[in-house]
Amino acid sequence: MSKYYQGIDIGSSYTKLTVIDETNRICYQDIVKTMNRDKQELANILTKIKSDYNIVSICATGYGREHFKDAHINKTEIYCASVGVSTLFPEAKSIIDIGGEDIKVIKTGGDGKVDDFYMNTKCAAGTGTFLIEIAERAELPLARLSELASKSNFDKELNSFCTVFAKTEIMKWIFDEVPEQDLARGIYISIVNRIAKIRMDKTLPIFLIGGVIQYHPFLKTIVEEKFQQRVVVPENPQMINSFGAAILAKKHAESEIKIASKY
Repeated sequence: MSKYYQGIDIGSSYTKLTVIDETNRICYQDIVKTMNRDKQELANILTKIKSDYNIVSICATGYGREHFKDAHINKTEIYCASVGVSTLFPEAKSIIDIGGEDIKVIKTGGDGKVDDFYMNTKCAAGTGTFLIEIAERAELPLARLSELASKSNFDKELNSFCTVFAKTEIMKWIFDEVPEQDLARGIYISIVNRIAKIRMDKTLPIFLIGGVIQYHPFLKTIVEEKFQQRVVVPENPQMINSFGAAILAKKHAESEIKIASKY
């Protein structure tokens, strides 16, 4: 019987699930809201995975990893991000993970080992939550933000790190009749400039992952302009941490077999 390995990334906004086989091929992926009071949707997905795949090991990551009792191991999202990206791109790099509540910058080698990492220290500035609230105040549709920003050459940013004060600034832009495409680009520039304040090795190629880059692909262009470096967005960047967790679940199972074989 074929063996499969499951990774689950329980983030602040969404829970992501990935199942891989013995060759690291992705066989199944899904995503649900984390803070959904109706837990049945996630329960149904887990039941389907258990029914369809012979899962021999599970690794949980993300904010809620310690609450997932079916996991064989728990790993930080920093480690899972490094392993996930490095499995696909075995080279030295900086990984920028823009999530719902924080930003992580991870320096890693081609083997997936984390050499260093840093996080934003200014509350949720520059995160998915920041983006949602500012776009809402500007009355800009999130789904069209990248499209709008791509049509602009605007070069200004929101100066405030605080979401409340940033909302006040965006209102001033609106009163000044700044076009919506310039508003969109200005919001993106603000996010990237906040990332730039986090310590990072500027000599390495940059890999962007997380839910924000999944739905706001034009951010890649702003990052390239800011850092003057090669920027890569892996396929399905929001799912990278759950993929990395699945890889670690597989490694855990393999190590257990090696230990058992000694006795």
